[in-house]
Amino acid sequence: MSISPPEAPPYPTTPEDNHENDETSTSAYAEILSFQWCFGFNKDLPVLNLSINNTKKIFFVAAQIGVLYDFAYNRQQLLIGHRNNITCCCISNDKRWLCTADSGRDCTIIIWDTITGLPNQTYFDVINGTGAVAFSSDAKYLATLSQQAPQIMSIWDWTAESDKPICALELKSEYSNQHYVQFNPRQSTQLVSNSTTQVIFYEWSHENGLNYYDPELTERTFNTSREKLGYLTQSVFLLHPTRVITGTTTGKLVLWDCKTNGNIFEINKKQSNIVEQSDFTPQLTKITDNRELTRDTLKSSTSTRSGTLSSRKSSAKTNEQIDQDDEEKNYKQIRFNEPQQQTNIPNNEERSEFSYMNKRALKLCEPQRKPITVLVTTNDLVVTGDSDGVIRFFDQELKLRMWFEHFRIGPIESISFTYTTSDYSPPHITNPTHKHNETTLIQSPFFSYDFILSSSHAVIAHITHSGQQISIVKRDSSTAIYALDTHPFEHKVCFANASGRLQLWDYEQKMIITSAQHGHDNAITQLRYNHNANFIAVGYSNGQLTLCDALSLESILKAPFQYAKTAILFIEFSQTSTYLATAEDDYTVSVYRQNLDSDDIYTFLGRYRAHYKPIRALFFGLTPDDNQPILITIGTDRILAEYDLNESEIDHLALKPSTRIEQIAEPMSACYYPASLTKESFLVTVNNEYKYKLYNSGTKMCRKTILGPTFGSPIRKIGILPKLDENSNEEYIYFMTTDKLGLQRLPLTGNPYDQMAIIAHPNRVSDIRSSYDGQYLFTSGGLDNVVHMLRVNPEVLQAQAQLGGKDLIPFYKLLEGGREGEIFREMQELFYYSQLRHQDINRFDRREVTAKIPLSEIPFVMRALGYYPTEQEIEDMLNEVKFSTYVDTKTYVEHIDLNDFIKLYINHRPAFGLNPSDLYHAFNNLCNQYDSEDGQPQMNRENLLYLLQQYGEHMNDYEMADCLSNLLNINNESTEMFDTMNAEDACQFIENQLPEQVTIQTFMEDLLKMPSQYVDQVMYSIKAKQKPRSSLIAPKGQKTQFSAEQQNQHQQQQQQQQQQQQQQQQRLRSAMTSTTRSTTSASNDS
Repeated sequence: MSISPPEAPPYPTTPEDNHENDETSTSAYAEILSFQWCFGFNKDLPVLNLSINNTKKIFFVAAQIGVLYDFAYNRQQLLIGHRNNITCCCISNDKRWLCTADSGRDCTIIIWDTITGLPNQTYFDVINGTGAVAFSSDAKYLATLSQQAPQIMSIWDWTAESDKPICALELKSEYSNQHYVQFNPRQSTQLVSNSTTQVIFYEWSHENGLNYYDPELTERTFNTSREKLGYLTQSVFLLHPTRVITGTTTGKLVLWDCKTNGNIFEINKKQSNIVEQSDFTPQLTKITDNRELTRDTLKSSTSTRSGTLSSRKSSAKTNEQIDQDDEEKNYKQIRFNEPQQQTNIPNNEERSEFSYMNKRALKLCEPQRKPITVLVTTNDLVVTGDSDGVIRFFDQELKLRMWFEHFRIGPIESISFTYTTSDYSPPHITNPTHKHNETTLIQSPFFSYDFILSSSHAVIAHITHSGQQISIVKRDSSTAIYALDTHPFEHKVCFANASGRLQLWDYEQKMIITSAQHGHDNAITQLRYNHNANFIAVGYSNGQLTLCDALSLESILKAPFQYAKTAILFIEFSQTSTYLATAEDDYTVSVYRQNLDSDDIYTFLGRYRAHYKPIRALFFGLTPDDNQPILITIGTDRILAEYDLNESEIDHLALKPSTRIEQIAEPMSACYYPASLTKESFLVTVNNEYKYKLYNSGTKMCRKTILGPTFGSPIRKIGILPKLDENSNEEYIYFMTTDKLGLQRLPLTGNPYDQMAIIAHPNRVSDIRSSYDGQYLFTSGGLDNVVHMLRVNPEVLQAQAQLGGKDLIPFYKLLEGGREGEIFREMQELFYYSQLRHQDINRFDRREVTAKIPLSEIPFVMRALGYYPTEQEIEDMLNEVKFSTYVDTKTYVEHIDLNDFIKLYINHRPAFGLNPSDLYHAFNNLCNQYDSEDGQPQMNRENLLYLLQQYGEHMNDYEMADCLSNLLNINNESTEMFDTMNAEDACQFIENQLPEQVTIQTFMEDLLKMPSQYVDQVMYSIKAKQKPRSSLIAPKGQKTQFSAEQQNQHQQQQQQQQQQQQQQQQRLRSAMTSTTRSTTSASNDS
């Protein structure tokens, strides 16, 4: 059953009436991180004018957030509900209903009530996303065009209960991407859309579905080239019942009209009689069948191509056409105060003879020469905006009425007019241009309602008094924002964009303080205040470094520093700004020292390239002994480099011995751990395997590994949130992933309820900073040109942690099946079996069963649970337990109980288990050939054993033989057979268990005994990525030709490899012999 749109309350005459609603809607519920303000907006989407009568309210898009902005009182109301960046939006004629839509995973279409700021209707998982939307004139119907190919045109009755469109059809790919759609304001069953080359006209009904017509518009249509015709931008309906115009990038307007030879107005009269005689009965808009909307169920009709009409033929008019033109002129003088809705369209018989939407390109006019970027209508006027920022007003005959070229805000992106109610009387405007009018023609004064302009320069302007006055509402960043920083002790935030423009804001008052332009072709990549906020260090993409005044944002240096060659990624000051350090994109670090007795503020100390991969963290600290400043950098090469600043001199930057802190994972960020939580000084790092790690700042020993947040992508940056309350012991880490911003409660334990995250910028978060008092977080979104401001509510995170449970309750939920699951029961059994194993399993006396196991048993229990740590990881686990209480008790821990073991297992095991694709890539990098049948990577048996011992983790011959016999299950199944064999035969038997050629499938199934679904996943990826290797492999029967020198080199390499393999094989044989003997003797004893 259909539901009519709810009646709107009376529109307020002053903005104060809405302030109470704005406050309650933003604070209706508590969030850990809540959006407070958006700096910047998406300049590529239209800015919608929500003003009614004399109110001043607009809507714009900031990444995934819609913003209702009352610019008279400088207040924002944020509409939060999209997971992806909003791709399109539209507003109803009465400014009551707002539609926003996005494209991507979990895409949605949301219809908002602009008075309450609450969603009224939501459609989830729309097919192929949404690229364009439009409301009908009565706001009952919504038209959508999908974003991704194949495009789908859909008509929705959003006031109905159904979550499916009334009708939909799939458009042909040859139409290219249709990017604009609009309803006929006087007929909700007619629409127009266009791409850059094709205009499509639609008509729909509940009985016949959605039909469309695709008239030609080619170079032959008007006998003009594509360069002169240009590409299509937007289309609108005129007051004439059958005419539509389309703007182009060459300043032309294409006029479309019905494709018929009969008298159009006779048909109009006939249709009007039909409408008058018929009784109006609203039709149900509910879909009759409950089939799910898929591409197969999309209802479409055969498109109709219109014929072409040359410009010469169109100039000749018959008497009948002259009479028709007179009739049209009379029609154009009719003023539509209240648009009348026609509810019926011609039936099937009439459609075969005539259709309003079966149109042709009738005329091509050129009212201007600059590209028409915006085309709208208001009352009886046609309004265009062009790439020069000029606004032109035309009448329905496309005669110029007025133009404004003094706005100077850049290329126009959108034009939106204020809505006026019937009882509103606009103020009388005196036009000074009419005081000295030299013309003798009597002409009515030009009048238009107030309107909002937006430009591609990210400027929003409010035009009043029929174009006589302009006020700038917003002037934001038109390019990507990569750099931002907050004031160390005031409510100020500074950010800069890729075109060299800096902005300084007071984020408490939401007012811009100042802005400065530093060039246009040099992107600012990093900002940093010094400790007392005297100046701001600014880094550029070309390696320049300058210092700017913290208030005026003007440079205070005679010339910028130009020692770096590539973009500056990090800038840091020491605690008293004695040193300034930068890290560049070419893996180098530059250090500057302050000058107290010179006009030059800083002197270049030196540069050092201590890393061979990108640097992920750069920060200053203090030595624990004498509190001297130290500089630390960490890179994806897993190296921690420490710079000796006391021993450094000009042109000589001293470096202390580097430390390798990771074995496999790559560090992503690092900082100092809060000193209030521990008696030791720690560095906390986060890697791409979703793990936090604590390192002793002096010894660089890994003291703890903790499971980190697993919100879709690894953490890219972390920072310590300043304390909100000095008397509180609570500490927090804020972090950012690829698209999310989160908060982590300290101390780090691995409890999943101590962390949370929200989507900050769907495409990518560029940088993150906290305010000096810890109340707010600021994020920059890079290419979305937006900075978000969020309030931190740590009390909500504390409540979440308490609701999650105490002690081990949160950790049980991280085990498959929980406390009642199979893993937990197996862990208990293995824990007690480990005690038996440690006490010698062959003992027959009374045993002592305790709740703890010695540390030496930890690796065996881990392996029994399916986690196979490396030797380095085993050492880190043992050190974590061993030194856990050393600072307090000065003793080592030698045993571990079950509760601590569960935490240790959860924190150290891989966050998402073993990834088969990682195994495939590793094996593929080591193999030297491919299977000719199915393209599997493979290597011979000797090469596999050689690589494992030569380049793998250190294992002696005995360990390798023992490992191989266990993997092949020889020790358990062949004990009796070994009794009848000598050592040489037993060794050969073990070696023969491996095939001559080891493929990835054999390696996974026979050696690692991996589940079949993992093997199938790898084999599927091999088939999907398999490419012909005709250029690498010679065809059958054809030998590859090599030169004599190449053949000699190849033979020498083969000989060296054979010798190494023979030596390795001999050592392996002897090791296998000793393994076989020990296995046989053990079986005899048992």
